[in-house]
Amino acid sequence: MLQVKKCNLARALSFCVLCSVFCILTGCKGKEEPVNPYVDPGTTENPNWVTGENNMAASMTAIVKVSFAQNEGTLAAFMGDKCCGIATYKADYGFYWLYISPATEAGGDVQLRFYSPDLKRIFVAKEVFPFRNDTQLGSITEPYTPEWTVSE
Repeated sequence: MLQVKKCNLARALSFCVLCSVFCILTGCKGKEEPVNPYVDPGTTENPNWVTGENNMAASMTAIVKVSFAQNEGTLAAFMGDKCCGIATYKADYGFYWLYISPATEAGGDVQLRFYSPDLKRIFVAKEVFPFRNDTQLGSITEPYTPEWTVSE
């Protein structure tokens, strides 16, 4: 019985030594903790988005809640790389009122971006929505609340 325990111990030690050698040769590292963009401060300065000149009569409004925002930030709507609306924050209600006006007649998909001055990061809505003239997305009682991802 004592000889079996010594044999098992020798196997376990051999296994540990082999694993250590493998890690040294392959450069194994322990898992690094991912950065939490909602806790770890970023370094992005305010992008100061501006809307381009627009002579279009088409428009759409959106009432958007940014669920993670602790303080007022900047919410903007984009069609591609063109800013087509910057929101006004309604502190009494805790949402952003966004007037969207496309830069071209074609319209297109709208993507929301949010700059958080507290976190110094730009967040991008995971989903896009189609621009529809004379419509409203969200309401005062049920604001549109997108999911966000950190901009690269």
